Amino acid sequence: MPRSITWSAALLGTVLVTGCSSSSPSDTPPQAHAVTPSVSPPAASSGAPSAPETETDADAGADSDTDAEASAEPSPVISHMGKTKVVTLGDVEVRATRSAIGFTVACNYLNSRSQTLNIKVTVSIGDGKEWVRRTKFDFPHLAAGQTGRGSTTVMGDFPEGESPDDPKIYIDSVIEY
Repeated sequence: MPRSITWSAALLGTVLVTGCSSSSPSDTPPQAHAVTPSVSPPAASSGAPSAPETETDADAGADSDTDAEASAEPSPVISHMGKTKVVTLGDVEVRATRSAIGFTVACNYLNSRSQTLNIKVTVSIGDGKEWVRRTKFDFPHLAAGQTGRGSTTVMGDFPEGESPDDPKIYIDSVIEY
């Protein structure tokens, strides 16, 4: 029992010191309400120690509050529609289709709230190694129940000459302003 209390105290101390997110600081203005994404680029991971991978029955009861808090964020769902890669995270859907000059990136945001929102979505697309491009989508005055749609072409000088067949797509931020 003392060992599980020690691990629980260490985990609580780590969370209090480092915070709950491993993402890098955002360029969000202090007055904006930001929704923390659960998908972030690999470079944004921190060196904070993690909890042990195994747990005993005594540990399971102590960590139930932490597990409930962590599972409150939606998990990304990755799928493919032909040659299009689709990433869905909560109310955001991002689609990337390879083209001759880069990628056509489309973003849809469903306003599932009961009020009109102004939403900015920042998306990164890359090859998982060195090529990364970021694009932003703005959905002002999005009425309740409506879907905002935006599309753009992301171009770039690819390190190996061609765009990747299976790009890495990250929903960096969803900001309500």
